[in-house]
Amino acid sequence: MKYKHKIITVTVALSSLVAYSCKDSFLEQAPLGAISEISLANSAGVNGSLVNAYRTLTGTNIGNWYTSPMNWAWGGIRGDDAYKGTEASDQNQLNPIERFEVLPDNGSINDKWRACYDGIGMANVTLRLSKAAKDISATDLKRIEAEARFLRAYHHFEARRVFKTVPFVDEKASSTSDFKALKNDVDIYPQIETELKFAFDNLPERQAQVGRINKWAAGAILGKVFLYQNKFAEAKAMFDQVLTNGVTNKGEKYGLLDNYADVFKGDFENGRESIFAVQYTVGDGTGGANSNKDAELTNPHNDGPGGCCGFYQPSQTFANSFKTDANGLPLLTTFNDVDVKNHESNPTDFPDKGQFDPRLDWSVGRVGIPYLDYGLAKSSWIRNLANGGPFIPKKFIQFKSEVGKYYVAGGWGQAQSGKNIYIMRTADLLLMAAEAEIEVGDMNKGRDYVNRVRARAAAPSGFVMDDAGKPAGNYVVRQYTAPWNDKAVARLAVRHERLIELGMEGHRFFDLVRWGISDRTKTAYLAKETIKRSHLAGAKFSSAKDDYLPIPQDVINQSGGNIKQNR
Repeated sequence: MKYKHKIITVTVALSSLVAYSCKDSFLEQAPLGAISEISLANSAGVNGSLVNAYRTLTGTNIGNWYTSPMNWAWGGIRGDDAYKGTEASDQNQLNPIERFEVLPDNGSINDKWRACYDGIGMANVTLRLSKAAKDISATDLKRIEAEARFLRAYHHFEARRVFKTVPFVDEKASSTSDFKALKNDVDIYPQIETELKFAFDNLPERQAQVGRINKWAAGAILGKVFLYQNKFAEAKAMFDQVLTNGVTNKGEKYGLLDNYADVFKGDFENGRESIFAVQYTVGDGTGGANSNKDAELTNPHNDGPGGCCGFYQPSQTFANSFKTDANGLPLLTTFNDVDVKNHESNPTDFPDKGQFDPRLDWSVGRVGIPYLDYGLAKSSWIRNLANGGPFIPKKFIQFKSEVGKYYVAGGWGQAQSGKNIYIMRTADLLLMAAEAEIEVGDMNKGRDYVNRVRARAAAPSGFVMDDAGKPAGNYVVRQYTAPWNDKAVARLAVRHERLIELGMEGHRFFDLVRWGISDRTKTAYLAKETIKRSHLAGAKFSSAKDDYLPIPQDVINQSGGNIKQNR
């Protein structure tokens, strides 16, 4: 049975570092009372608290958007694969985020900080309660501690890569004075590593419930943390273990699904490609409490699937990245020279008949091309062509056949999705392992990892088909056959593969930053895109200022001066 992250009501104090307020009481929350602690320091209380800690992965305990691992506001529209979309006036606090003009008083930044530290706080509550419980076996206590410390590490990692200079908060911090004493003057990566190593060493290889973290998923996330620090040897060693031994909680060895489209279908979730995912559901009697709130705005508009709201539209640059050459390989350095034709640029000559990687039409909705099982995509599904461009989001949109099982309409007409969102999937793991091999291992082993991903994309059974049963586009994608001997070229190849395989999955901007290429990539992107999208006119990017979000001003104001701004 699918593990649901339902809200369990318990009387606990979350990390008080995260309350959203501009009052002096920002850090003032009632401490965990002695009676409540006693009543919850038992098996039922600890397990309920742990479920609540998993629930924080959805990022929606505070009831606001842009806080989950979907990261479309933080890893998507700040990258080069997507625009904010819709109209400039709707959710206008996102406009300065897309334009890199965001200030520390932006409410959505405050929400993201709070979501990270709510998750940390709930993990800490679980750890405190588990230490006081007397009716839990030593084996179960070790597993619970490992799960809670993994969740705490994950939220700290998310805060670290979004805000850079952040405090590490453990379970000993529980009072206002404890929180005000926190500082952000040291890098917390060593503490994140310690947490994840403990999880890897103490979690079981399989868990009874599919949504829980197991040993191999914790190892995969640890390898990712190594990669973010350019610790390539450590990352390679961990990725080797996970790729050799890793299994899902169902006992399936990690691997790629047969068809690329299946990755985004609800019936395939928690399968062999899913290493760790946020578990969402609909139709579970909670009125949508367990649906994906961050996806509510990102459906096609008007008469399109979901009917609202036209956010998170694929960029022209992203569409261009799927071009292939005569050998079926990507145009690594020239893909953006000429635009893919569309109904905006070529209203009498679209869709483009050029040669493309077939993942284009599973990632980007093109007017005139079949859109999932809804027939041809229509221009009427785009809310504002001038602001959002001619392409339509596609990856995480529900199929018509999924309505009712994985999708229902919400109270104000919004789409409520019950499909999981990946925190990591096997293709992501393979491409990170390829990076590590290129840097410290065997470059041609890295090429083989990339080719595994490309081989899946090349399967004709996974092509988008038209009504006549023929490929809807001129799809040509092949594997790399020449040896990889040049690290610079190999890096370029694997980085491009991440763009076309994982684009619009919330990774892109974080990848650009960790690779140290955000400046040149974003500068080139803005130079090209501002010609097409007037809402980007005058926007500028500087890695020194824009690689990380500013720390919310409320946090700085109410920390007693101990939390310093990161710029």
